Amino acid sequence: MFKITKANDLARFGTPPKGFVMPDPELVSHYCGIESWTANLATGVFFIGAAARHHHGLPEDGDFGLLNLVQCYDGQHRQNVLELFEVAATSPSSFCFTTTITHEDSSHTPVICTGESSNFSDDGGGAINGIFIFPKFRLNQKQPHHTQ
Repeated sequence: MFKITKANDLARFGTPPKGFVMPDPELVSHYCGIESWTANLATGVFFIGAAARHHHGLPEDGDFGLLNLVQCYDGQHRQNVLELFEVAATSPSSFCFTTTITHEDSSHTPVICTGESSNFSDDGGGAINGIFIFPKFRLNQKQPHHTQ
C-alpha cells in the first residue's frame, strides 16, 4: 500500500470518533514497536531511533539520507517509496506505506510508515515527520508448513 494526499485533505480525521478508546500502550507494545523519525528537507538528513536503525541495517552513528534508508526495502516497493517522499518533499502532504525489509539472512521484517511534511520555507527548508511501526515477527523466505 502506497498512499499520499495533501495534508489539508486529512483535517476531518483529526478528532477521534465518539466512543473511541485509545489502546493500552502495553498491549500495543506486545504486537509491535513504534518509533518516531524526522527528516530535514534542507539537508536531506534523516533522524531515526535505535530500533529503526537496527531494523534498516544502518549504523548506530552518523547521518544518512533517503537512499540509505530505503536500500533494504523490497525491490518492487522501493521506487514507490521514493516517489512518496519526493512528493512529500515538494508540498505539504500526508502519506503511508507498507513494505518489507530484507535482512542479510534472507528473512524479512514488515514495516509500516506514516508521516507528513510541513514547515516549508523559501530557502528549501521544511521537515517530514512520522513513525515507523515494526510488527514483532519476521517473515521467513520460505513459507512455514502447516500441520493438521
